[in-house]
Amino acid sequence: MTADEGDLDGGSRGFTVFNTDGSIAHAPGNSVEHTIVRHGHYPEKRAGKKGNEPENAEFGKFGKDKLLFIGSERASVALVYKLKNRNKAPKLMQVLPTAVKPEGLLAIPQRNLFIVAGEEDSRGDKIRSALSIYKLGEAANYPTIVSKNRRDGTPIPWGALSGLAMDREDDDTAYSVQDSFYKKSRILKLDVDHTPAKITKEIVLKDMMGKLAEVDPSLVNSDSTVNLDPEGIATRKDGGFWMASEGKGTIGSSSKPFETVNLLLRVSKKGLIEEVVTLPATVNARQVRFGFEGVTTVDAPNGEVVYVAFQREWAGDIDNHVRIGRYNTASNEWSFFYYPIETPLSVNGGWVGLSDLTYLGDDEFAVIERDNQGGPDAAIKRLYKFSLNGLVATSDDGNTPEFPVVSKILVRDLMTDLKATGGLTLEKIEGLAVTEDGTVLVVNDNDGVDDSNGETQLLKLKRIFK
Repeated sequence: MTADEGDLDGGSRGFTVFNTDGSIAHAPGNSVEHTIVRHGHYPEKRAGKKGNEPENAEFGKFGKDKLLFIGSERASVALVYKLKNRNKAPKLMQVLPTAVKPEGLLAIPQRNLFIVAGEEDSRGDKIRSALSIYKLGEAANYPTIVSKNRRDGTPIPWGALSGLAMDREDDDTAYSVQDSFYKKSRILKLDVDHTPAKITKEIVLKDMMGKLAEVDPSLVNSDSTVNLDPEGIATRKDGGFWMASEGKGTIGSSSKPFETVNLLLRVSKKGLIEEVVTLPATVNARQVRFGFEGVTTVDAPNGEVVYVAFQREWAGDIDNHVRIGRYNTASNEWSFFYYPIETPLSVNGGWVGLSDLTYLGDDEFAVIERDNQGGPDAAIKRLYKFSLNGLVATSDDGNTPEFPVVSKILVRDLMTDLKATGGLTLEKIEGLAVTEDGTVLVVNDNDGVDDSNGETQLLKLKRIFK
C-alpha cells in the first residue's frame, strides 16, 4: 500500500493497493477527497495544490478484520478501511480526527489500539502537537456532522460553521452559516435528528435586489452572490432569516485597518437579501474588528426586535463589557445593553468574548462566552443566560456609553463536554441553538481547516433549559 501524496503532476490525492507482482489491486480515484469534503475536513486553501495530501499508510489485523489506515496531512484525519480480498475495493469504516498534520501511524492490534502522531506545534495558533490514541470499540463519537450529496453526486462542501439556529416549525431541523473563510456566502440546512447530523441543503445568498450593493458594492460578485462574514443566524416567522455579518478592521488601526462595517441582513428563505441594516454612524465610528458574533429575534406585535451580540468591547466601552445590540424593525432604531465578560483565566493569556446568542422566551437569553485559547491552554468555554426584564436599552449618542448592564447566570461549563471527546479542547465555540424541549446545540468553527485540525463537534446537551 502507498499513500499517494499528490507530488506528481496532477496528483492522485488518494492511496493505492498493489498486488505483490506490482499490479494495482485498487485505487480509490477521487473518493478520498470526497470523503474528506463530506466530513468538513477539506483544506480549501490546498485545493489547487495537493489537496488533502495523504501522508502515510498503516496496516493491522484486528481479530478477523484486516484494516488499512491512511493519514491525511492537510485534512488532519486518519481514514480507516476494511480490506476484503483482492477482487473487492476496501470499505471505508470511519474517519478519525487527529492532531494537526498527522505524520506517523502505528497499529497495535494485540491491544486493539491505533496511534497517530501529529507533528504541528504552534501555541500562538492554538495548535499543539499530540499523540492521538484510538481504541477499537462498538460506538464511534465522530463525526458529528456529515453532508449529503448534491444532484451531481458530489458532497455538499462545508466548514467554518460560525452560527446556529433552530427551525421555527421543526425541532429536527437547524440552520448554520459559514464565516468569511469561504466566498459566496451560504446558509446550510441540517437534519439534527440523526447522528451524525446531516447537511441536507445549501442556500446560496444573492443580492438580486441590489440591497447590499447600495451599502457596499465590494461585497457583491458579478453573479449576485456575496462575500460576507456571517457570524450569526436567526430564523423568522415567515421562513426567512436574519443574519449578522461581522465588519472587518478597526477604526484608526494601521495593522488591522478598517475595511467594512458590521451588517444585519434580512434574508428570504430562498437566500435573497431583502434588507441590509447598518449601525448608527456614532457606533460605526467606534468599530473594533471584533464585531457582530450572534443574532436572535423576538417576535413583536408590530414586527420583530432583533438582538445582536458583539464579540468584544469597542472603543470607549467600559472594560470587560461588551454590547448586546437591540434593533427595532418597526422604528428602525438601535439601542444597547452591556454584558459583563470574564477576565482571562488561561495560562497563555489571551482574551474573552461572546459568540452566539439565542432567545429563550420571557425576556431571557442564552449566550456563549469563550476565550481565544485551545488545547491545554483553553480555560473559558461557558453557557450563560441573562434577563432583560426591567431593563431599558439606551442609544449611543457619541459620548461615553452608559448602557444598562445585564446580570448573567452560569448554566454550564462546556469545558467538561469538550474534554469528554478525548481530543484537544477546541477553541472557537461559536454556534448556539435551543430546541423546544430545552436541549442545547453547540457547534465550533473549524477555521476552514487552516491552522486547525478541522475537527467539528456538534454537542447536544439534553434538556438544559427545561
